[in-house]
Amino acid sequence: MSESLSRELIRKELVQIDVEVEDQREYFDRTTDQLVKLGYARPSLKEAIVEREIKYPTALPTKPVPIAIPHSDIEHIIHPFIAVSRFASPIGWHEMGNPSSILQIKYAFMLGFNEKQGHVKLLQVLLKNFGRDGFIEGLRNAKTADELYEACIALDGLK
Repeated sequence: MSESLSRELIRKELVQIDVEVEDQREYFDRTTDQLVKLGYARPSLKEAIVEREIKYPTALPTKPVPIAIPHSDIEHIIHPFIAVSRFASPIGWHEMGNPSSILQIKYAFMLGFNEKQGHVKLLQVLLKNFGRDGFIEGLRNAKTADELYEACIALDGLK
């Protein structure tokens, strides 16, 4: 089984609900600090993910709500993960493929891969689910981090 398609990538300790941040940078700072502290990523991830986001924005104009999927190169990752955040208030995020457009993001799925091309199939799974009836509703209805985690591991296409 490919690690890139395992439910185990969604780490309960990395699922956060009602995250209060002013902007994307504060989100990156807080999340990457946590990832480093917990041993998932190297300290270099913080600047790498910021730089990559400037060059290649990751907000997707999914319906009913836009979702961001920030990620970086494999050399910054120790153990693969998906860190899920639901923001208390939406934050501005540049759209993938249309960087002049800023979307208001309520959910971010930060992806950490440590194998080349590990992200391709997982991105396909995520995109399919972001458009699936009921998936976003499950994210919205979660009242606790545990409920948000349960909604996330219900992704179709993960083993």
